[in-house]
Amino acid sequence: MINTGKLAGRTLFITGASRGIGKAIALRAAQDGANVVVAAKTADPHPKLPGTIYTAAKEIEAVGGKALPCVVDVRDEAAVRTAVQNAVAKFGGIDIVVNNASAISLTPTEQTEMKRFDLMHQINTRGTFLVSKECIPYLRKSNHAHILNISPPLNMAPHWFSNHVAYTMAKYGMSMCVLGMAKELESANIAVNALWPRTAIHTAAMEMLTGKESDQFSRKPEIMADAAYAILSKEPRLVTGKFLIDDEVLKAEGITDMKQYACVPENADKLMPDFFLDVEPEKLVEFAAEGSHAASLKKPAGDAAGGKIEGLFQKIESLLSEEIVRKTGAVYEFKVKGEEAGTWFADLKNGTGKVGKGNPPATADAVLTMDSKHFFDMFTGKLKPANAFMTGKLKISGDLQKAMKLEKLMGGLKSKLKLAGITLFITGASRGIGKAIALKAARDGANIVLAAKTAEPHPKLPGTIYTAAKEIEAAGGKALPCIVDVRSEQDVRAAVQKAVQTFGGIDIVVNNASAISLTPTEETDMKRYDLMHNINTRGTFLVSKECLPYLRKSKHAHILNISPPLNMEPHWFSNHVAYTMAKYGMSMCVLGMAREYESAKISVNALWPRTIVYTAAVEMLHGQEGFPFSRKPEIMADAAYAILCRPPGTSTGNFFIDDEVLTEEGVKDLAQYACVPGNALILTPDIFVNEKKSKL
Repeated sequence: MINTGKLAGRTLFITGASRGIGKAIALRAAQDGANVVVAAKTADPHPKLPGTIYTAAKEIEAVGGKALPCVVDVRDEAAVRTAVQNAVAKFGGIDIVVNNASAISLTPTEQTEMKRFDLMHQINTRGTFLVSKECIPYLRKSNHAHILNISPPLNMAPHWFSNHVAYTMAKYGMSMCVLGMAKELESANIAVNALWPRTAIHTAAMEMLTGKESDQFSRKPEIMADAAYAILSKEPRLVTGKFLIDDEVLKAEGITDMKQYACVPENADKLMPDFFLDVEPEKLVEFAAEGSHAASLKKPAGDAAGGKIEGLFQKIESLLSEEIVRKTGAVYEFKVKGEEAGTWFADLKNGTGKVGKGNPPATADAVLTMDSKHFFDMFTGKLKPANAFMTGKLKISGDLQKAMKLEKLMGGLKSKLKLAGITLFITGASRGIGKAIALKAARDGANIVLAAKTAEPHPKLPGTIYTAAKEIEAAGGKALPCIVDVRSEQDVRAAVQKAVQTFGGIDIVVNNASAISLTPTEETDMKRYDLMHNINTRGTFLVSKECLPYLRKSKHAHILNISPPLNMEPHWFSNHVAYTMAKYGMSMCVLGMAREYESAKISVNALWPRTIVYTAAVEMLHGQEGFPFSRKPEIMADAAYAILCRPPGTSTGNFFIDDEVLTEEGVKDLAQYACVPGNALILTPDIFVNEKKSKL
């Protein structure tokens, strides 16, 4: 690719610029005569990795650029601010920011140390946000302002979260900055884009991931440098808010010979695809050397997850009794068609009953044939057997009268799918939605671990963990109030251990604790950023991680995050990108953990309100005038209860909306949940649902 000179005299602030892709981009711009701020930690030679900020600076100046090497840890606010000030003092301003610094560790949830979680988030997501924030005042003054993040398209396929949800969240945080800042800064003519490679790029990080022979199936960093150069040479108004792939950018520039970028040109047609594109992770594993990080993506033999039907029969088996057998007195054979085809049986005639896969041990009184989807709906009460039979969804041979007894059996089973004796670990449970969910479960006789910071009365907000505990016990439950700051590993671990000692285990986790601040990028104090991330995203990950060993032992294991559907409309990021990233981190935990724990029969879902739910947080945001146009927390409690009563493993990885759940359960009167029933049709929609932002 020929240099056009368009970056001559421009100043680029590039993080992670001492080697790899960052250095390649720096050298490409330097050939135009650009000024390059080499922002990286590597001041002294690394024993295994080549290059420092000073050797990179010499190379930049050797090809015609000007260099300013700066020792910068992007996790350090003071270090970033100082480097930005030094850049402005030396070159007169900043025109372009390239957020390239990154950290990677591909570990499943339970094996992810929180130090490693923090490292990835603080370098990838937080570092990108911080560097951009500090540079934006100077980008506003430039007539050629760009931010380019080396981050992937937001591919929400669950397999890109499973077994490395912490890393995916950290990289996707960089990409969410693109969505938010592009919208927020478009009127200032600042372009914000992401660039990602189609294939593996041969760098130190890739060698660590896939082994020393990674160059055999990788491209050179120069392909990313040429693509970045093409993007950064364009007028900012022409390209912003885009997720670009390196070879697509170059093809648009007229470059058709991609073989020149392959480390081994003979292998140009059999290169390793990079993460997060529309390929299965197993394609990457083919290239992984034994013992490398990428090899950890290999699925262990026999780890195939059971389906909904299997999980349903396991739940039915746990509920069988002599009374059910006495009332039913029939043997059933189920011929299941569709996605989960197979034969199952239920012997509700002999002894205490028996269910399982395969043919029944005794001659069936009735044989029922139906699609797996309808079968699941029937056993969970959504579809009545009589209606299924009349509409042709259920075919019956044998004793029709005994087959119709299933209707009573399903009603009996559904009534037993309650939370009596189940232990729930609920964060943020001293008030609002968390307390409402706790009280709903307590009426079944559940055990509730009230995990919250509120031990002493708040001057403005009602309730503590102790007052909530009294209400729970008055409602028929058992309560364990625990002072827990979800930011503290020690607090969370101690509360989990205490819960297990008190109640014998943990069955359900409700991640409800949250912090909110709706501020534009430049106005977001990093302390406030950290508070939102550490409570919402990190707290959810930490609590789930600590509870998972006990959820594995439960026969009714659920994780429910009070978090939104992953609506990627840019307006939901603009002017509050830090808050959106924090809440979406909770939802990304759902995508990753649902897939990761599918075979363990642990359901992981999210629940979000359709409209504003009136809580202390809402009053803080909107004042008391929000009350007439809100719903009560009980709508979320009833919806959560419906989800948590379902057999685990039968419904996972979903993003539920409260009134949709209740409508599905047959609740027709939603006006009962409105704070002012007369306003039930003019309520304020909540953030992140499919409504225009202006309606809020």
